[in-house]
Amino acid sequence: MTTPHPRVLIVEDDMTISANLCAYFEAKGYVVDVAYDGPSALYRLGAGCFDAVLLDIGLPGIDGVTVLHRLRAELHQATPVLLLTARDELQQKLDAFGHGADDYVTKPYALAEVEARVRALLNRASGQVANPVRRFGELSYDARTREVRVMERPVRLTPKASRIVEVLIRDPGRVVSRADLESALWGSDVPEKDALRSQIHLLRKALSEAGFDGLETVHGVGYRLSGGPGRD
Repeated sequence: MTTPHPRVLIVEDDMTISANLCAYFEAKGYVVDVAYDGPSALYRLGAGCFDAVLLDIGLPGIDGVTVLHRLRAELHQATPVLLLTARDELQQKLDAFGHGADDYVTKPYALAEVEARVRALLNRASGQVANPVRRFGELSYDARTREVRVMERPVRLTPKASRIVEVLIRDPGRVVSRADLESALWGSDVPEKDALRSQIHLLRKALSEAGFDGLETVHGVGYRLSGGPGRD
């Protein structure tokens, strides 16, 4: 396996099923987190590093195939994904594989089979870097350690400020809206009015002191990484 205690995210809205999966995988030595809807799954996937994902298709909020698509296309993560679903139509399976699924199991299933498939995915992925270091000029972000560096020197940041760097550095130059950043930082929770502004201020100050002044405010729209300084 990739680590002695692999981290697994279970995304399943059925409380009984998710509880059974969680108990089984924890008994096998996995570190388990659980999400019960699509938005919560994306929040957890963006905020942490997992070795594998067990993903139901029929989720509230955002369906599992869309979560999978955004995991690959927006979060740029190659984390192995095993889909768990009651749907057994061939087209559903083809669509899932087309969006980057690694394996597919239909309900009802044996917990031992699910764990065996996850173990196979982890063994297959062993040695691969799912979340490589991303760079923009002298700024870098390592998704595996969530460490931010400027000119290869680590910058001490709050977890949310570090998360802002992770989101912005995926596509440097693209403006990320305030709403999208708030969603990435707080999920479906509603933050205080100036919470994002405060995090941006702390982040900009820390980066500037380290020698990077490329965090730009696009007034009325959002934020982006650029070649020049910005203001709150």
